[in-house]
Amino acid sequence: MKKALAIFGLTAAVGVSISQGVSAKETIVIGEVSWDASLAIENVLKVVMEKNFNVDVEIMSADQAAIWSAMDKGKGSIDVHPDIWTSSQTEPWAKFIAKGGKESVRANKTPYLGTDGFYIPGYIQDEYGVKSVYDLAKPEIAKLFDADGDGLGEYWPGAPGWTGVKINQIKAKSYGFDKYFEPIIVSDSIIKAQLKTAYRKKEGILFYYWTPEWIHFNYDLRKLEEPAFTGYAGDSKKLHKDYNPDGCYKFSDTDNWLQDSEIKCGVPNTEIYIGYSASLEKRAPEIAAFLSNVALDASYVSQWIFKIASEEEYPDEMAEEWVKNNSAIVDTWLP
Repeated sequence: MKKALAIFGLTAAVGVSISQGVSAKETIVIGEVSWDASLAIENVLKVVMEKNFNVDVEIMSADQAAIWSAMDKGKGSIDVHPDIWTSSQTEPWAKFIAKGGKESVRANKTPYLGTDGFYIPGYIQDEYGVKSVYDLAKPEIAKLFDADGDGLGEYWPGAPGWTGVKINQIKAKSYGFDKYFEPIIVSDSIIKAQLKTAYRKKEGILFYYWTPEWIHFNYDLRKLEEPAFTGYAGDSKKLHKDYNPDGCYKFSDTDNWLQDSEIKCGVPNTEIYIGYSASLEKRAPEIAAFLSNVALDASYVSQWIFKIASEEEYPDEMAEEWVKNNSAIVDTWLP
């Protein structure tokens, strides 16, 4: 309830100082995606922008495809994507940001790093020795994750609309556990509720997740081992710095994506960026310069998420407090 109240109240201004680079008061719209890092980062950006520039900042919940489309159009319906995981947003990155694409979206200069993979509870690993994704390709192990009693285990590949949903189903096929598991595609909030229930009952739960995130503070979660990354394969990756025609990671986003793709490895730590519409460089140049300068750290983001999700602080109050107490960091972001 606190999160909901905070989100609905996000259009209130928090005290601004007029900056010379923005001649007319502009409204900057940040797109909110469905995980806690987005909620944390967007509120910090909002507080900093409204305190230091002559702008109003609004936050609008939307799926990633809609955010990318709005940033590309540059009409101001959504201007900012606060948390772009490049590992799961390769196609829109290539289309809208990369050189040779439309170049209608910009990214900040310094990303922070995140990790992702398949997680299970520590008590399952300790009792049954499940350490690798290949251990999942055993019917006796799959039974540990069969919550509905239909004979198949369940796993969460991600929320509706995420590119990672396809990627994790490809991994399930490539590692051979798709024969014993079925994907359950629900929202992030639902899987967290299921995680809470599973821990209370000491039951199995298998799900895709990432760091930074607050759940790692609350639960003993173990990341399953995957083979080491040996490069991106496929024609679409020929210009990527990690391209390898024989690499372990081949994702083909075709009509037959599951059959045409094979992913038999984890990935390197992911670079995570703030994206913003290139139109801001004309509409609000100091905002564009600010967003380009923002340099987050995974430790900041983890702290913000924990305060919001576990300690139940209002997102805007968390952001106000952090910005107030970390002015030296914020000053390095300002143009």
